[in-house]
Amino acid sequence: MLPEYQMSLKNEEQLTFRLGAAFDDTNRDDSDISLIGDITWNTFSSDDTSQTLYLSYAEASQVAGYTAIGGSNTSGLFRSNDSLKREKTKNLELGLALDGLNWSFDSAIFYRKDNDLTDWTYNLNSTSARSANSVDIETLGLELLATTRLANAEIITSYTFLDKSEDYGAVDIDASFYALNYPGHRLTLGVIWNPTDIIEIRVDNEWRKQQENILRNSDNDALFTHLTLKVSPAYFQGLDIIFAADNLWDESFEEIPGTPGRGEQYTITVTYNW
Repeated sequence: MLPEYQMSLKNEEQLTFRLGAAFDDTNRDDSDISLIGDITWNTFSSDDTSQTLYLSYAEASQVAGYTAIGGSNTSGLFRSNDSLKREKTKNLELGLALDGLNWSFDSAIFYRKDNDLTDWTYNLNSTSARSANSVDIETLGLELLATTRLANAEIITSYTFLDKSEDYGAVDIDASFYALNYPGHRLTLGVIWNPTDIIEIRVDNEWRKQQENILRNSDNDALFTHLTLKVSPAYFQGLDIIFAADNLWDESFEEIPGTPGRGEQYTITVTYNW
């Protein structure tokens, strides 16, 4: 439930308040109530531009999945832990969005605190076994996204910064496979170009600097490029022919530490809708 109240201000400005909660119940654990709320200020101009500034606080909760609690505690690749508690996340975020006629800019800075988050961990004596354990994580993040629209093209670029600190509450855990496998810095650049009415060319680039992990055999830096050519013949309505090249530079980066990365891949897709 999230009641909302809107207040009109002068000069095409609007203030919006929301405050509510989410209720989560299950027969596997205690129920939980999560608070949700935000304050948003919007301003609109006669030239179809707008600005949005918001401050939000949100909580979320869930119980651990069956794989984490219902399997063996001592054997197997994924070792369960039946003492895992309900997971709880609290997120405080400040954001700004600007929209122009041919451009937009979105930004947000946030602080997130995870309590008893279920993570798959390992120690150096058994690096191939993933054990379910709870971890408390504090995350500071920044997200930036900018879009520019030209006559027959669109350019989208983004930057993300993440910094995490963790506490497993145990001395026999050396590292994580998932929750702490993240890029500290990530840049993307995408271009969508329509040279004609029947051709669309799209290029997506991603550069990331991943958090160090002792199981990763590749470098922590990676650059991926995805190229797509879409042809939609005007004389054959509903027909799309797509040529795609993924991981164009044959990057060997291991997204999951110790697991071979995705290889170079080329595909052709034909779709017909009627």
